[in-house]
Formats: sequence, structure tokens, C-alpha cells
Amino acid sequence: MLLSHHWLPASSGLAALCLASCASHSSGTGPLEVDEASWAATGAELPVALLRTPGQERISIEEAADELADADVIFLGEQHDSAEGHAVQLALTKAIAERRGRIVLSMEMLERDSQRLLDMYLRGEIDQEAFRSAARLWPNYQAHYEPAVEFAREGGHDVLAANVYRPVASRVARQGLDSAMGEVWAASSVDTSPGEYRDRFDAVMSGHGGMDEAVMDRFFAAQCIKDDTMAESIARRLACDPGDPPVVIHWNGRFHSDYGLGTVERLRARQPDLNIAVVSMLTDVQLSRPLAEEALNQGHYIILVQAPREGESESRTAD
Repeated sequence: MLLSHHWLPASSGLAALCLASCASHSSGTGPLEVDEASWAATGAELPVALLRTPGQERISIEEAADELADADVIFLGEQHDSAEGHAVQLALTKAIAERRGRIVLSMEMLERDSQRLLDMYLRGEIDQEAFRSAARLWPNYQAHYEPAVEFAREGGHDVLAANVYRPVASRVARQGLDSAMGEVWAASSVDTSPGEYRDRFDAVMSGHGGMDEAVMDRFFAAQCIKDDTMAESIARRLACDPGDPPVVIHWNGRFHSDYGLGTVERLRARQPDLNIAVVSMLTDVQLSRPLAEEALNQGHYIILVQAPREGESESRTAD
């Protein structure tokens, strides 16, 4: 099976991944089984599925990890507030680590200026409470991201605080890109060229209304400085181990990596020969229904999270 995504490079280990038989890897149409303690305690299955695209084959975490183990960088694009989706991401991260032995957990949710503090925590030089209080963590860090960081700490894996220092991105949104160039906690170069990524960004932002072209340009520049900073952070980390680099597993909002755009294309511009895989996520879907072709182009794999059943209420947002 050859992947049809226009942004997938023809070279590298993913070529072998793409030749796998559709039939032999099909795992039926039932929910995905993820052995996570927070869900196992309830005795219920996670209402999720994992698809390989473009054929929409249901596969297991183990099968996906087998196929992804040879990648250089794996992007796990997410919906930031999906507990079910994060459980799948963590299970997939653990399974890939079992196969590779050594990973770097890279995160949009941690910013470059926190790297020293993060390293101190990973080495046991400060405790968890000290790290939590000083690292400017996202409100849902403990529920959704701390389990991955704790897994990395306990396994001796590095964690990369990949994103731009938040006040820098905010300044770009207010004053423009020139206000941030040369900042130590931001990428040394930022690409704001027009193209598919800008078109998709404008389509999303147009729903907010009331923004003229100059405002839209600044907001896009703020988006791009995040993409380029995360891409530069990953490229620099890979350069630290040129002989035997670990696989980098990067957690980010899916808009940063869907369709091979955003951070993915910025990383590829820096290191064109990398073997990159993209996992996307869709929430509030009906697991029994096939996806539209547009959705299938989001990534090589897609995590699906079932819409809440009647009587349940849940608010989710996309990045």
C-alpha cells in the first residue's frame, strides 16, 4: 500500500511502512483498546479508534508502533482538551519507546526558556512541585501532559521544551514579526510566505471576523514563529546525536502538523532527508462512519474519538 499524501517524501523507512498489506493489518471496527490506568479503573473501553490512511484500516497501538519505529520524527497532532485522545498519544509514545529504546519527547506545551528548569527536574535536582510552580505550565498540564513527561523522566528519556517563549509570540501578534527577530527564545528565521498553510490559517481565522489584512498578517506571523521555533528546536536536538539520533516524538496541536504543513514543512526545510510521520486527531466523530477524503489527508494515521453519547456533554476545541 502506497500512501498518497502529496507531502510524504518518497525515501526512508516509511516507504516500507507504506507497503504493508491492508488486509493483514486490519483490526476490525471495534473501539481501540488502550491500557491506561485512568481508564482501566473504570472498567470501560476508551471510545477511540486508530486509522491508517488513506485506506481507513483500523489498527492497534502495537501495529502502529511497529510501523512508526523507524521514523526520525513523529508528530502527534492533537485536540488539546481530549482526555481520550491524550491517552492514545501516551500509549503510542510508550509503545514506540519500547521498540526504539530511546526517544526524545518534544512538546509544544513547554517553552524554550523552561528547558534548564525542565532538565533539572528530569535529573532530580528539583522536585515536581518546584517545577510546576516555575515553568508556566498550561492549565491542563497535570491532567493531559504530565503523564507523558513522567514517563520520560522515569525511563531516562530527554524532554524538549520546543516552543517559543509565549510573550514573544504575543508581541508578534500585536506588533509584527520584526519585533521578535533576534530573540534568544525564538527561531533565528521565520517563514511567513503565502501558500496552502496561510490559506488554511485564513480560513480558520475568518470565522472570528473583524480582522483586516494587517491584523491577519500579524496573527499569522505569531503562528509561524511557533512553527519555526518548534522546527528549529527539533532540528537542533537531532544534530546533537548525528551518529545515532533518537526518534523525536513531538506533541502539538494538530493545526501545526496536519497535511504536512506548519511545523512539519518548517522542519523539512531545515532537514530535507528526515523520515517524518504525522498522526492527526479528530474528536466528536461517529466511529462507525467513514471519513471524508479531506480528513484522510491530515496525516498518515488519525486518532478518532467518539462523540459523547446522548445525555453527555463535552466541550472540545482545535488548535
